[in-house]
Amino acid sequence: MADPQPSHVDTVRHIQEALGRGDIMAPMAHLSRKVRWAVACADRDAAPFFQEYTGRQGVVAFMEAMDVVEMTAFEIKAVFGEGDLVVVWLHMAFTAPTGRTVDMDETQIWTFSEGKVVAVDLFPDTQAVAQAFA
Repeated sequence: MADPQPSHVDTVRHIQEALGRGDIMAPMAHLSRKVRWAVACADRDAAPFFQEYTGRQGVVAFMEAMDVVEMTAFEIKAVFGEGDLVVVWLHMAFTAPTGRTVDMDETQIWTFSEGKVVAVDLFPDTQAVAQAFA
């Protein structure tokens, strides 16, 4: 008997664990070619990664933009889902290139279709991040 497919929650949890270790390629096999990866924010210029990215290359561009910060904490608080939606609650801290620090929680909504991630919406503490980059 074949192994059962992992649930969307399991998939996202494994991706988050890998990203926490710095493995930015971990999500690629799970992403739709046209995935949308977006940071919810009012001011796209407040931080280099406050953008909406499209496609797998766009996700790589997001990860590269995040490289300007030095991550000092990354903790998965909860991952839960229903149907094709998975919600992640993270705690993270980092130092921006300005030397200012951010210590925040972030919520993410992952949307699946036909077994692939088609959208990831990130909801960080945009005010704290913007202040760290000001």
